[in-house]
Amino acid sequence: FVGRTHIDAATWQAYDAVNQRFAKRAAPFARQGALVWVQDYQLLRMPHHLRELVPGARIASFLHIPFPGSDLLRVLPWSRHLMRGMLAADVVGFHVDSYADHFLDSAARLLGCDVDRAAGVVQFDGRAVSVVVDPISIDAGFVSTVARSAGARTRPADRVREILGVDRLDYTKGIYERMLAIERLLERWPTYRGRVVFTQLLVPSREHVAEYSDLKRQIDETVGRINGRFSEAGWTPIRYLVRSLPQDELIPLYRGADVALVTPLRDGINLVAKEYVMAEGTLSGVLVVSGV
Repeated sequence: FVGRTHIDAATWQAYDAVNQRFAKRAAPFARQGALVWVQDYQLLRMPHHLRELVPGARIASFLHIPFPGSDLLRVLPWSRHLMRGMLAADVVGFHVDSYADHFLDSAARLLGCDVDRAAGVVQFDGRAVSVVVDPISIDAGFVSTVARSAGARTRPADRVREILGVDRLDYTKGIYERMLAIERLLERWPTYRGRVVFTQLLVPSREHVAEYSDLKRQIDETVGRINGRFSEAGWTPIRYLVRSLPQDELIPLYRGADVALVTPLRDGINLVAKEYVMAEGTLSGVLVVSGV
């Protein structure tokens, strides 16, 4: 999302300083031989600072979000600093093959590293850094158990079909665009009016950040507009839930849905798709994904 990028040197310096503080707090444990596992984009520079403090530290770094191609990454003036920060780890992990490929390409193009793509190894600063793909999963047994406890459920042929979306508030999730898709569905195929309902569970996140509060307001207004435009007696097209649900309440929501929409604009990996499939079991639900 280059259009959302703000290049600011002071913010970068603050980011790096915070990473250095985390490294200082982790250093005593690293000296005792502990494996330091660094999580996500907030701490991409921490391995570098920790390596400076404890040269023999054992460090793993895992990125939970997409990693961009080298041409996109180099938009950031500090792209090489970020790469050096990550490559100070012994192991760098990603959810998806393509993101690991982007990282390997950036190591070669931006830093001139020797890269063994087949083995997933980058030679950096006299060390061999392993690049691995290890996607996170769900507690499949728990989801299946809760789903079974809900018991058998019939689906009458004349029922109102339910389409479900479950997302944290984030501009990467495509929630606003999904609302427009539902509106387009009702515009182009009026026969679905009164026959389908779209349920969006929106988990609040970072609403104190201006971009997120603006997005929340945009989604709220769009839901109101669509419901005002298409609602009929006894039927409202969008059911909008703004809350976080525990798993034992979320799984029955999955089982009640005929269709699940998992349509992020970009995502590291999405567990809703896995949870929906596991919760559905042998039911005839349909999973729609955006393929990104």
